[in-house]
Amino acid sequence: MARSKEFDEERALAAAVGVFWRQGYENTSLEALMREMGIARQSLYDTFGDKRALYLKAMAYYRERTNSSLRESLVSAPTVKEGFTRILLGLVGESRDQHARGCLLLSANMERAVDDEEIARFLEDNQAEVESIFAEALRRGQRGGELGGETNAGALAKFFIATIQGMRAMARLKSNRRALRQVARIALAVFDR
Repeated sequence: MARSKEFDEERALAAAVGVFWRQGYENTSLEALMREMGIARQSLYDTFGDKRALYLKAMAYYRERTNSSLRESLVSAPTVKEGFTRILLGLVGESRDQHARGCLLLSANMERAVDDEEIARFLEDNQAEVESIFAEALRRGQRGGELGGETNAGALAKFFIATIQGMRAMARLKSNRRALRQVARIALAVFDR
């Protein structure tokens, strides 16, 4: 008879996200993962695979929650501009600790070896998904008259991704809300033309 798991798999995965997010892949030990996840080595291997497999699952878990949050911010806002305002000013309003931690996927991109094709593919897929979320919202903004019909929604989606990534990098280096707010306001000005 197989033993049932004595831990919550999703909670353990969320704990692994936290460890990788704080320490990065290379600096994270299996001991730190097991301690934070509250599981034994064999349970880690049986449930999640090796450290790299766990890292990929942790990034996928993070991506799903982050992208769902982006989508919800854009869909629930009364206007597309308001949705992007929530996203950008939400980043500005994060705590110093959140700024210092940054974005798990942006950190993964900076940390990865240039020849790590598996991580690169994962990150490219994520960028394509975020571009799709943003472009869909921006096309909705065009239909609603918030943006001109000549606006290239795909290019503007890339612009917002680059803006957010740049803001994350700035915030991680120095949590300066005033500077971040200035960047956000300039980016949001695309809706005022």
